[in-house]
Amino acid sequence: MILFYGKWRVSDGVKALAELLHIPVDIRDDADKDIDFSQYSAVIPTPGVAPNNRAYQSDRILSEMDFAARYLPKGFKTICITGTDGKSTTAWILYKLLCSEYGEDKVFLSGNFEIPFSETVRQIRERGLKRGYIVVEVSSFMAYNLSRPSGLKALDSLPKGEREGGFYPNHAIFTNFETDHLNWHPNLQDYFNAKMRVFQYTTGTSVINEQVFLRAKEFGLKTPTNIPDIRIFGKDENLKDRTDGENIIISSRKKYLLSDTQFSGIHNAMNILSVTLVTNTLGICSKRTREYLKNISGLSHRLETVVIKNEITFVDDSKSTSAQSLIAALGSFEDKKVCLIAGGSDKWDTFEHLGPILKEKIKHTELIGATRDILGKICEQYGVSYHYSETMNEAVQLSKKIADPWDIVLLSPGCASFGMFKDYLDRANKFRDAVKDLTS
Repeated sequence: MILFYGKWRVSDGVKALAELLHIPVDIRDDADKDIDFSQYSAVIPTPGVAPNNRAYQSDRILSEMDFAARYLPKGFKTICITGTDGKSTTAWILYKLLCSEYGEDKVFLSGNFEIPFSETVRQIRERGLKRGYIVVEVSSFMAYNLSRPSGLKALDSLPKGEREGGFYPNHAIFTNFETDHLNWHPNLQDYFNAKMRVFQYTTGTSVINEQVFLRAKEFGLKTPTNIPDIRIFGKDENLKDRTDGENIIISSRKKYLLSDTQFSGIHNAMNILSVTLVTNTLGICSKRTREYLKNISGLSHRLETVVIKNEITFVDDSKSTSAQSLIAALGSFEDKKVCLIAGGSDKWDTFEHLGPILKEKIKHTELIGATRDILGKICEQYGVSYHYSETMNEAVQLSKKIADPWDIVLLSPGCASFGMFKDYLDRANKFRDAVKDLTS
C-alpha cells in the first residue's frame, strides 16, 4: 500500500491512477493523528507539504511524478517547464504549438497547470494511447523529491510499469530565476537545487535562460555540472539563440517576430524564444511554427482583459504570484496609468526592487493580504498612492473611483493567493465577480 500525504487535486489524481493499477492507496493529512509511516511501501507527499512536515520522517518518500512516470507508455515524450516566472505562459504556448503540429488528441498539458501528472497518465492509459507529448509545468515543490534514492527504492516495491526508474523528461526549459518560496525552502540554494533537479534527469536538450546562471552566480549559489546537453538563450547579442524583444533569433538567424504574434513585452519574447528552441529540437518546420504562433492567444488569468467599461480597462493577471511577474505585467502597459490591486500571502519574496516601476506606472494601488504592509512601505518610500483593502470588492470599487478614462484597473498580486482565497483561480473569480457587480 502507498500513502498519499495531503488532500485535494493531486491526491485525487494519485488515487485514480492507483485504483486503475489495482494498487492500494491510503490518503491522510495533518489532521490525522498517530500515523505509522513504516507500514507503507511508499509515501507520496503532496507538493504543498514542506520538508519539515512529519511525513518526511519516512525513508520511503516518493515524488508523485516518479510514481506516475513508471506507468506512462514509452511512446510518450515529456517536456518540462520550470522557473520562477513565465512557466504557465511558456507551457501554454508550447502546448498549443504541439497541438497544432501533432493534433490535440496526442498532446497533454499537465503538472502545476491544474491537472496533476498522475491524472494525465491515468487519462492516457484509459484511452489506450501509445504515443504523444506531455507538456509539464513543474514547480520547485514538485521537483523537490524527483529521483531521490529512497524514493526509487520505494518505487521498486510497487508493480512494474512500462518504464524503469522514475521521471526523466525528454526536454526541459528553465525560464528564469529569482528568489521565491523561501517560506517553504530552507534557503535559496535549496530552492535552486529543486529547480535544477529537473535538468539533472533530462535525457535530451535542456533549454536554459542565461539569466539563470548569472543570478545564481550573483547569489553565490552552487550550480550542478552534470547537465549533459544545454542550450543557452537570452538577451545578450553574443548568444546564438537570443531576442531583442522583437526579433527572435535561432542559431544566429532571425526566425520570428514578436509583433507577428498576439503577445507583447520582452518577457513574452523570451518565452517564445525558449519554446521555439524546443520545437526546433523536435524538428518542427519554422515556417509552420511561424503560422502556429499567429493563432495562439494569451493564457487565461494572465493579463486577460475582463471588460472595458466607461473607457476603463479591467485586467485579470491573477496568475502573477511573484514580484518578477508583477514587474512583467506593469511593463506590458506602455503610456498607460495603472490602478493596481496587489498583495497576498507571504512567501518571503523580496519586493524592494519594485519601487521604481511602481513610481513610473502606478496612479494608485489597493493592497490586500499578508504582504500589504511590506508593499505599503515601498509605496510610501517612492511616493505612490496606496490604500489597504479588506476585500476584493472594496479594492475593485475604490480602484474604479480613482481610475480615469484610458486607465487600467489591474489585478496583478505579485504574491500567492493563500489566506484570502483558495487559489489563484478563486482570486480571479472574486475579481471578475466584483468587476461584474461594478459594471452591471
